[in-house]
Amino acid sequence: MIATAIRPEHLVAAWPELGPLVVRAIRFTPDKPDVFARLADGSAQLWAILEHGRPIAAIVTEITTAPDRWCRLWLVAGARVADWVGDFLARVEAWARACGCIGLWASGREGWARLARRLGWRREGSDAGFPRWTWRF
Repeated sequence: MIATAIRPEHLVAAWPELGPLVVRAIRFTPDKPDVFARLADGSAQLWAILEHGRPIAAIVTEITTAPDRWCRLWLVAGARVADWVGDFLARVEAWARACGCIGLWASGREGWARLARRLGWRREGSDAGFPRWTWRF
């Protein structure tokens, strides 16, 4: 499996396959953001997990800056997360460090807690009513 960033200039070509995955993840967000617009304007980033050239997962990240610079794993959708999460986190960590971030954070349904603990993330409060986890570099 390969974890790869989708460059903004390739967004239109990648959206037909990755968009449906992202739309599924949006169902669980309290607000219903225009993710495509955020990806197109560069305020969010699209990542794909590919197996044999076919997408099995899509992740949307964004850089947050209050109070410090962090990379948020905003939307995650797809299959077999345990098979690709390690490779993806290594890639996104390198990218986030290059962007000046001090760590990664995510929030979501309580079902993510077991995976977050296994990966060494810390539970730190909540965000929009969902548990929040962080991983400092």
